[in-house]
Amino acid sequence: MLTALAAAGCNGGVETPTSATDTASTTATILFAGTLQPRGTRFYSYSLTTGGQVSAMLASLEQGQRPMTNRLELGIGIPSGTGCAVTSPQNVGTSLVPQIKQDTAVGTYCVRISDVDGLPAPMNFTIRLIHP
Repeated sequence: MLTALAAAGCNGGVETPTSATDTASTTATILFAGTLQPRGTRFYSYSLTTGGQVSAMLASLEQGQRPMTNRLELGIGIPSGTGCAVTSPQNVGTSLVPQIKQDTAVGTYCVRISDVDGLPAPMNFTIRLIHP
């Protein structure tokens, strides 16, 4: 099972993630959505009560109602102070296929999204995280 903790971002915003459980395959899905500022970073913490493989993907990126193709840095890690220390971040575009997979044990983790190339304007994003 997946339990979401308070979502936190570098710009001080706190958002409530949504979650759903697919009982047929016993996976949990959590969606983190927010706005990323140019050169900004956001992260969201979550707790796992069951170990296994976690998958993450940048499910959407848009400016207003327009889908965007910019690439952002996405990573899974462990909360560290007021940040998220990720291992092996990936430069990704939007996808509905897992872009990061990481084996995890029971514990508290985080997912981080960063703009390293300089977005032209603030953009809305959704990260999809799946855990068995």
